[in-house]
Amino acid sequence: MKIALSGTPGTGKTTVAGLVSQKLELTHIDISVFAEEIGAVLAREADTVVVDQDRIQEELLCMDDMIIDSHFAHVFAVDIVFILRCEPKIVLHRLQKRGYSKEKITENVMAEILDYCVLDALDYHAPEKIFEIHENPVQDILEIVKNPTRERSLACGSRTHFLTEENLLLVT
Repeated sequence: MKIALSGTPGTGKTTVAGLVSQKLELTHIDISVFAEEIGAVLAREADTVVVDQDRIQEELLCMDDMIIDSHFAHVFAVDIVFILRCEPKIVLHRLQKRGYSKEKITENVMAEILDYCVLDALDYHAPEKIFEIHENPVQDILEIVKNPTRERSLACGSRTHFLTEENLLLVT
């Protein structure tokens, strides 16, 4: 099984991917680390590493039983996609603790508010294969992997709505 765990930076992807990989006995692929290992880093720009997604996809096609962890993990060929969601205020604080620039924090908080990863994932996968995860991420992912019902997928719409006046004030 190939699982993508995507979401804006600061939503907890790496922590959750590590826990899920242990429980399901999957290989945890952190795309940033993996890109370095296979020589797929094209450039470094401030807080961002630019990678060769085609090269990474080529390598991943030869592998199985993995959980791919990245804010763009949803672009790869996988069996199921989880988009980890988090309150924008929490994302803001986590990114501040990481020392991100004000511009990068604003960009990522806005991406979370505007459902960027969810909408982008729909360009690559059928809505029935995409699941938003907000509360109890490890437990919810384990349950959905065992029983990926359509009712919990994006085929039945998004359940996370962060586009509020209060959240928009975080980025002004």
